[in-house]
Amino acid sequence: MMTSEQHYLFDLTGYLHLRNVLNAEELHSAQEAADRYIQTPPDALPAGFEADQGNYTHGFAFDKGLEVLTMHPTTWPIIKELTNNKPQLVGGSLRVNTHENRRFFELHCRREEDDCVEWPRYFCQDGRIYCDDLVFFVYLTDVFPGDGGLVVVPGSHKSEFKRPEDFFVPDSEDTDPQPHPAVVNITPRAGDVVAITELLTHGVLIWKPQDRDRRFLILRYRPQHMLSLNTFPEEIKARLSPETLELIEAAPYYHVKEIVKSGRETA
Repeated sequence: MMTSEQHYLFDLTGYLHLRNVLNAEELHSAQEAADRYIQTPPDALPAGFEADQGNYTHGFAFDKGLEVLTMHPTTWPIIKELTNNKPQLVGGSLRVNTHENRRFFELHCRREEDDCVEWPRYFCQDGRIYCDDLVFFVYLTDVFPGDGGLVVVPGSHKSEFKRPEDFFVPDSEDTDPQPHPAVVNITPRAGDVVAITELLTHGVLIWKPQDRDRRFLILRYRPQHMLSLNTFPEEIKARLSPETLELIEAAPYYHVKEIVKSGRETA
């Protein structure tokens, strides 16, 4: 179960900044795995993997040091509770931001997407939070104030008003907007995890440091009975453990997955 503080903060702001989630061994293993993926020439990557402008597809499946992060003992209880014990992993890419590809990634959220026929649900009932669209950012490198990176508008996941078109907009995509008191730049350290609902308005400031990059794993979850357009190639599935294969499977609403029954959070 989530703690009372996690309930309060996630419902109030739409995100959680979980500090020191990965221990030193877990972090080192994940960093080494990510580096191997990044350093592998595109034409030498195993089948199912692809590198494109800082986006490394299916990064969670590249190495067991990354795959284990999909059900980490610290985040797993949160994932289960927010999906009402019906978790499904629908995406897991590795992302790298560098100074060279400087670009402000504009504010966005699921309710603003043109092809979003139905907004994801977010509601609270009987002391629990139910959330249909979750993203967990697992940080493999440090972010310090002034570096750039993830920005959010706390509480916007509950907004009943359309975001003004000129709100937090830069003069050009290779510059950042002027700071705004309602927009928060989250600065995680390596081993931290930031969890958000996709209803939260968020974006990315230009990465400023020239001597280091921002590396993180993006893990996307939805309830198992929700239709997902994301599919995993057979080459990717062949690399996964039985538990992770069950995690990525769609299932009826009433089905309870074995990974939910197993009490992995106590492992």
